[in-house]
Amino acid sequence: MRGLLWLLPLLLAACVVGVRPEPAPPPPVRPVPQTSSFVLNARLGLPPYPGSVAIKREERDGSSEAEFETRDPLEQVYAFFHNWLTSRGWVRARLEYKGPASKLEAEYRRGAERFKLELDQQGRSGRYKLEIDF
Repeated sequence: MRGLLWLLPLLLAACVVGVRPEPAPPPPVRPVPQTSSFVLNARLGLPPYPGSVAIKREERDGSSEAEFETRDPLEQVYAFFHNWLTSRGWVRARLEYKGPASKLEAEYRRGAERFKLELDQQGRSGRYKLEIDF
């Protein structure tokens, strides 16, 4: 038996299976931050709602349509846009809620310029549609 003990390390070495280390997991996917140049309406320079996720944006002749998602209520979303506009000299001339308080229309003026803002909360999905019409 003692004569075979020298054979044991050789047998063990032959039995060791090559173990490859697992590949490193990919880095976590982080949302791409919206740059300061991203706007919902270029004519106004209107920024996106903070923390929202942009879904769609179209612009034509200064008017625009954008869709985005946020869990915030309609009044809070509108207050952000209203405060931003009034801080740049726009004055609200009219505000009207449509439907069961899920859509609103507002008209803004600054000098001879005017536009209509429509904000529509689409169900309880957290999705909003914002239209700006000059």
